[in-house]
Amino acid sequence: MTLSRRVLARAGALAFGALTLAACSDSSTQPLPVTPDQLQSIGESAAMELESAIASITAQDVMNTNGGAPSFSRVPHSTPAMISGLSLNRYAVSRSTTDISQCGVPSQDPPVDTDGDLVPDNFKITFALPACHFTDATDSYDVTGALRVSDPTPADIGLGLSFALDNFKLAFSGTNGSGYVSRNGSATVSVTASGLSQSATWTDNAVLTGIASASDNINWTNTFVAAQGQSITAGHALPDGAYSPSGSVTIHQGNREATFSVTTVDALQYSASCATGVAEGTSLTPFTAGRIRVMVSNQQNSAYVDVTYANCSSATVTLVQ
Repeated sequence: MTLSRRVLARAGALAFGALTLAACSDSSTQPLPVTPDQLQSIGESAAMELESAIASITAQDVMNTNGGAPSFSRVPHSTPAMISGLSLNRYAVSRSTTDISQCGVPSQDPPVDTDGDLVPDNFKITFALPACHFTDATDSYDVTGALRVSDPTPADIGLGLSFALDNFKLAFSGTNGSGYVSRNGSATVSVTASGLSQSATWTDNAVLTGIASASDNINWTNTFVAAQGQSITAGHALPDGAYSPSGSVTIHQGNREATFSVTTVDALQYSASCATGVAEGTSLTPFTAGRIRVMVSNQQNSAYVDVTYANCSSATVTLVQ
């Protein structure tokens, strides 16, 4: 299993994004207030999560990206004091050249695939210590948990799949602090008359020494439709097409929470060549155009951010007040 480091850099972004709100800890039960800077940061996080979601729409994608598990690239490279008002760009530096797939133990090798559609019948990769303990010049990392991938119709060729992360946890300790990010949840991909429908429910927890803990609940319902004249074929990479995300993110801190809606304004235009570029490190995203909106849905006078893509480059996040 070969993991794309650029895709891994996006995974688990909202878990650490939740910490942008954690500095204002108190015992209130009122909605968690969101400042414009924090909304901008959450928009950046949501963009990274959705880029990870499109990279988990086929079984091959799931196994090549660890199913959206948190990665070394999400580990903070700053002191806890920098959390207040942070921009997630400070977290975008890869922390290790070690590929965590080297320590995962597969339940079968190769995976059992009765119908030959490249969706494993029932496959599991387990991450455990001491094999999944890593160090670099200043830090150490422990990876634990499991990724499961299964075929809902193992006797019939198709694109449907289910996958889950069970108690997946990346713990870290070093000169810049210690803590962990964890993810639990599951996702499915089903075939519709027009393309693919993807649903996911994730629960993340993020803890940094000296900072109030934060968590989030992510619920996505996304669709993918192939471009005219192209088709989606089991065992092959996605063709060009339109990706339309929708859903919600709820961030919890103590007794308080903030909820964000995610809607598609203009469908994200997926490029197969740009997706290849992401895997090879020559493109930043697989999208050539499109816009999504992230809005706080539980406080008055809500601002929102528009997340816009162009030319396979990083998303542009624009605050609108």
